[in-house]
This record gives sequence, C-alpha cells and structure tokens, in this order.
Amino acid sequence: MEAYVVSSESQTDSSSFGLLLVRTKYVYLTAITAGCGFPSKMKSLHLGVIYLLSILPLLAESGATTLNDDVLGLIVFKAGVEDPRSKLASWNEDDVDPCNWAGVRCDAKSNRVTELALDGFALSGRLGRGLLWLQFLETLSLSMNNFSGSLSPDLLRLESLRTLDLSANHLSGTIPDGFFGQCRSIRDISLAENSISGKIPPDVGSCSTLVSLNLSSNQLSGSLPSEIWSLNALRSLDLSDNSLVGEIPAGISRMFNLRMISFRGNRLTGQLPNDTGDCMLLKSLDVGENQLSGDLPYSMRNLSTCSYLSLSSNSFSGELPAWIGEMNGLETLDLSGNMFSGGFPSSLSNLQLLKVLKLSDNSFSGGMPDSLAACRSLLDVDLSRNTLTGNLPSWVFESGFTQILLSGNKFSGPIVIPPVTDSTIQVLDLSGNPFSGKFPNEVSNLRSLEFLNLSFHSLSGPIPASVGELKSLQVLDVSGNRLSGSIPLEVGLAASLREMRLERNSLTGDIPIQIGSCSSLAYL
Repeated sequence: MEAYVVSSESQTDSSSFGLLLVRTKYVYLTAITAGCGFPSKMKSLHLGVIYLLSILPLLAESGATTLNDDVLGLIVFKAGVEDPRSKLASWNEDDVDPCNWAGVRCDAKSNRVTELALDGFALSGRLGRGLLWLQFLETLSLSMNNFSGSLSPDLLRLESLRTLDLSANHLSGTIPDGFFGQCRSIRDISLAENSISGKIPPDVGSCSTLVSLNLSSNQLSGSLPSEIWSLNALRSLDLSDNSLVGEIPAGISRMFNLRMISFRGNRLTGQLPNDTGDCMLLKSLDVGENQLSGDLPYSMRNLSTCSYLSLSSNSFSGELPAWIGEMNGLETLDLSGNMFSGGFPSSLSNLQLLKVLKLSDNSFSGGMPDSLAACRSLLDVDLSRNTLTGNLPSWVFESGFTQILLSGNKFSGPIVIPPVTDSTIQVLDLSGNPFSGKFPNEVSNLRSLEFLNLSFHSLSGPIPASVGELKSLQVLDVSGNRLSGSIPLEVGLAASLREMRLERNSLTGDIPIQIGSCSSLAYL
C-alpha cells in the first residue's frame, strides 16, 4: 500500500490524480491508524484504492508527477489533533506542496519536509503515526502544547531526525522499551516538563551521537543508569526535578565533552564521584536539593572553566577548601543549606569573575571575610544564618555589592556606614544580629536602597529623618529594637514605600499625616 511514486517525465498533467490519490490514501490510512476495519460503508473506498493502485504502472509509463509521503503524513497528523486557535488552517490536503504551511520547512533542493516546528500552537491530542511518514524530517519540535498519551516507541526510527523536542506537554507513561535503542543520528532530545514516569532505560547509552538530553521536570524514578556515561558526545545532561534515587554512578570521567549537568531536585545520596573534576570542560554543575554528603572531591579544583556551581540543600560537610580559589572561572557559587563549617579561605579573593555567592544556612564561623572585598565582580552576597561574629566592616558598603544578606548571625557593635556617594546596594538585610547603638543617620548615603531590614537588634534612639531621602526604598523593617521618639515627618518623602514595620519598639506620638504621600504603602 505504500508504493505510489510515479515518473516525472510525462507530458501528461496528473496533478488532479495526485490530489485524489493523496486524499484516498489519507482516508485509508486514517482508518488504519484509528484501528478501523472495512465495514460495508468502507468497501467502495477500499475497492477504489485497489483500482487506483492498479493503474499506477500505466501512469508511470505516461510520466505522472512525483508524489511523496510528506503531505499525507502531515494531514494524517493534523486529523489526530485539536487545533483551537486554527494554527494549522494553512494545512490543506488540496495542496501537494506543504512547504509554505505553518510550522513546516523544506529542503530547498529536494522540497521534502525537514522541519516541523509547532511550538506554542496550543495543540492537543496524541502524537499520531502520521509523523512516521516524514522520512526526511530533521527537526521535530512540538513543545509548549497539550499533547497527551505515551511516547511512540518508533519516533527515533526516523533516520534523518536530529532534534526531538516534546517538552512542556502532558505526556505520560514510561519511556518505551527500546526507545533509545532506535537512535540513528539524533543529537538533541528534550522530554522536559511532562509527566513521564518509570526508570531511565539502560539503552539510553545507545544514542552515541546525542549531544543534549533533557528529561527534567518529569516523574522519573529509580537509580541513574551507569550506561548514561557511555554518551561521550554529550555536552548537556539535565535530569533535574525528578525522583531519582541512589548514588551517582562511577564513570563520569569519560564525559570529556560535557559542559552542563544538572541533577537538581532528586533524592540522590552518597558522595560526589571522586572523578567529577575530570570533566574539565564543565561550565555548569548543579546537584542542589538532593541528599548528597561528604567532602568536596579534590579533583574539582580542575574545573577552572566552570562558571556555575550549585551544591545547595544537601548535607555536604567539612571546611570550604582552599582550592576553591583555583576555580577562577566561577560566576555563581551556591553552597547554601549544607553543613560546612570553619572560616573562609583567603583564596576566595582569586574569584575575580564571581558575581553571586550564596553560603547561607551552614555553620561558617569567624568574621566577615576580607577576601570578598577583592572580588571585583561580586554583586550578590548571602551569608545568612551562620555563626559569623565581629563588627561589620565598612568595605561592605564600598565594594559595589547590590545585595547583602547577613541575617541570623552574631555580628555585634554599631552599624557604621561610611560617607559613600555612589552606593549600589539595593537590598540590605542585617536582621537577627546583636547590633547595638543608634539607627545610623548615614543610611541616606545608600541612595539605591530598595529593601532595608534592621529588625531584631538592640538599636536605640530615634528613627533618623534622613530615611526620607531614600527615594527608592520600598520595604523598611526596624521592628524588634529599642527605638524611641516619634516617627519623623520626613518618612512621607520616601514615596516608594510599600511596607514599613515599626512594631516592638518604644515609639511615641501620632502617625504623621505625611505618610499619606506614600501612595503605595500597604503595610504599616
């Protein structure tokens, strides 16, 4: 039933026959796809198909126009989906050339369909077998739709397919047996943001040409198959936000092309493999929100080109190693929510590209590390909820930071703000420390401030009138101190205020009517 190519050399115009054949074969195959037999109403159509196919040799001799399966496959696919926005309105079975249809691209020479990109078309239904007729398809991208049902076990049998993107749909069920075993020349697979369950099959290691594999945000379970480290062409591996368990298997050192790996949001246990640092081209490593433990492997010092490292929300322990300074390509370092202890190595000053440092919710001790003052690119510092002590150094306000989070430590003494004129600080949270002394009048030097939390200290004296000079301030929290006197009238000049918390102090007097100028104020 599939041989219907005829000669293109004839003088005979057979376009109408071609259209009829496509329509007839479309109905016939749609019936087969739907599981239909041939009841009495279909007998005449069945006989018609037999008749049409019986005269193909005659048409071949007379040179009818060459037909291909692309129109047929696309029309069968369309018949199986709901299209509420009429995105596929241009798909017309009367048109033997699909190359101008929405989402369709063809090869300029052969005129065969090579790309089907229907991302965000709001299509629903199941992925029908019509796609399997697109034998020259290189890119199949159906992301951000509402397709449901299970994966077709035959999708990867398309020999020309390079990219398969079915992300952000409602696909369910398990990955079919042999699915990955049918890889031909596939390079990129994304099944992210679906509801696919079960284990990652061991035959995933069969896709030797695979460069990117994204199975994130599904319901995958079981252990990580060691065969995944056979994909030595792989550059990007994202298995985040699943329910994978067990240890990370040995063998990651074979992944010499790997640039990005994310196991975030699983239930992995054990330690990071000792050879993790042998993936020397790694740019991003994210194993946050697992149950990993132990010390950081020494081999990680080799990751000098790694720009993103997140080990957050695990149970890693020990001191922050001095070799961390050798990872001088780091732009984001997130070790928050672990069991690290001790002080900070001076080698942090070598991280000249570092922009984001998150070390909150550990047991780090000692003073504010002076080595951070040398990190010229650093913008976001979060050392909250450790056991840091001592005074707050003035360089904190002079180093070009935009966010400083130091809440829940043991810093003490007065808050001294130097006479800076070009402060970039937008968020300053010093809450939950035993600071003492006055509410600093110099707070007005922090002109870019949007969020200021000085709650639960032992600050005394009045709220300075200079608060009114903070034109960008949206949140002011000085609750739980020993502040006294009245609320300054100048607060009304801080017109961007949305929230002001003054409770648990010893303030007196009336609330000034000038606060009415703060039109966005929702909490007082």
